Amino acid sequence: MWRFLGKTAHLWPTWLYKLISIIHSKLMKANHTKLGAKIIGDSILLLETIGNKSGKLRKTPLTYVVHEGKYLIAASYSGNDKTPDWCFNLKHSNAFITVDNDRFEVESKFLEDNEKKYYWDLLDKHYPTFVTYRNRTNRNIPLVILSRV
Repeated sequence: MWRFLGKTAHLWPTWLYKLISIIHSKLMKANHTKLGAKIIGDSILLLETIGNKSGKLRKTPLTYVVHEGKYLIAASYSGNDKTPDWCFNLKHSNAFITVDNDRFEVESKFLEDNEKKYYWDLLDKHYPTFVTYRNRTNRNIPLVILSRV
């Protein structure tokens, strides 16, 4: 279902995008069942950051790929021209992620432009909609590798 919704998410107003993200975050517990994987999608982690401006806990569900024991994510924001807030939050402090009901602290590494081609290929293979997201925007979409602390 999220794969379908992701194709139209760039058209949503910001308030709807945030509402869907909140609902999605609350449904994460169901994501670890067969039914949850069909409804929400597989390979979804829950990223927890502290708001850079607000100081509040922010939870964001994101598609990921495991590569060499680390988690690769993209700040695609469904191809919007705006970089998602979680990306800025992640630059200022470590975060926590929940994957398969396992919550742990991670540190982030933002990939340089010359490293991105290889990692985009990994993401595109897993979730082809990322190609559409890149085509929707002129923004240089950040790619991040999360490593367990």
